[in-house]
Amino acid sequence: MLALEGLTKSYGSRRVLDGLDLRVEAGESVALLGANGSGKTTTLRCIVGLARPDAGRIAVNGVDAIADPTRARRGLCYLPQKPAFPSTLTVRETLGVVARLRALRRDDIDREIDSCGLTDVADCLVGNLSGGERQRLALAVALLPPVDVYLFDEPSSNLDPAASRILFARVRQLKREGRTLLFTTHVPADVQRLATRVVMLRNGRIESDGRSEFELRRYERMLEQFLWGDDHDDAMGGVRGGRDAGVDWLRETIADAGVHSARPR
Repeated sequence: MLALEGLTKSYGSRRVLDGLDLRVEAGESVALLGANGSGKTTTLRCIVGLARPDAGRIAVNGVDAIADPTRARRGLCYLPQKPAFPSTLTVRETLGVVARLRALRRDDIDREIDSCGLTDVADCLVGNLSGGERQRLALAVALLPPVDVYLFDEPSSNLDPAASRILFARVRQLKREGRTLLFTTHVPADVQRLATRVVMLRNGRIESDGRSEFELRRYERMLEQFLWGDDHDDAMGGVRGGRDAGVDWLRETIADAGVHSARPR
């Protein structure tokens, strides 16, 4: 379980998080959406301890992540947007470092190498991997420890279709096991296939939460504005009557994310 209360963070004069309240229960997979600069990545960085909030509380399975960050981090794993690993280590050696830090066995390493499609490059240097292979390695590192809370920042970035299927399958498994997942994305398929709940950030606050029909209508409206701009009503004419495939896609994306579609009444 993950709980954020009154989370506030500024960089200079710019407030990125403005009293953010968010709770993600065991078994939930929450997509944290929003335009660039809305506070998505900063939220994850505060949770994992890479940024210190100015105010507020963060609890990971009841452990105060600000007062006791080391203990809180034992209960979570983080997949950053741009992972970096030592280029002179092999894939297997990289996973071995994580396994030693987490007191895991060699069998755990072999499992992730196989499940993340890294068998053919297991003994290759990280510096020689393609971008997609590095992202698979990052996914393997994040999934290696069996923790309760997973934080993914743009998890499907650079993944080919086969690797994306691996990601989707593993997340479904995590949900079945009752794990907690909070992830950011700009990819509609990620929301469609990974999320059980959708939360929209704007200016560091929650603008929409997919737990109610009213909030879903607001979320659909914001997606339309994001795609077509504030003047899209005049430009698109009759799209609200359902005659435009873009609106249908938006509704289907939200519906497939595990909530009811918010159709205009």
